[in-house]
Amino acid sequence: MKAIQDDVLAERSGPVLSPANLEQFFRHKERSEKVCQILQYLLSFMTHIPGNDEIGDEPLNPAEQFREFIRYEADLLLEEDVKNAIFQETNHKSPSNGGNVWDYQERIITMNREMKELVVKDEKGVAGTIATLCQVLEQLCQFWFEVKREDIRRTRRSDIFLYTLARIVQSRCWQTEKS
Repeated sequence: MKAIQDDVLAERSGPVLSPANLEQFFRHKERSEKVCQILQYLLSFMTHIPGNDEIGDEPLNPAEQFREFIRYEADLLLEEDVKNAIFQETNHKSPSNGGNVWDYQERIITMNREMKELVVKDEKGVAGTIATLCQVLEQLCQFWFEVKREDIRRTRRSDIFLYTLARIVQSRCWQTEKS
């Protein structure tokens, strides 16, 4: 069934893109859109952390939608192409930096499990939930910084922005909870 879908997409796009290239294009597009949505939420939380009373009967709960976006990012660690990218980076590390493919294989699985536990954790308020989700996002960004050997030239700008905004929003959430 999957092969048929890929062939249909390839036929519609013409002879330029193969089914594999089409799939890669749409997966990249989907991932980029998710990062943009996370950035949009972080930016909106910079100016206003919604309270429990504000969400009430609203059809859209921003904390829950933010949770789904963070869960998606955590689950990406288990995707084969992402694992392969991590392993490629690991293989290019010098032996003095330590770490090998098997170490990262176990670390990816452990990180994903820990992140999923934090993502589903219900805090007592919206601000607490958002703060916890920002903590997960911060850990994920730190992982990518480590994979890229903390070289700012090799690190994705989106990871830098996500990390910085997550720290700021997390701080704002703590301030909101205290008041």
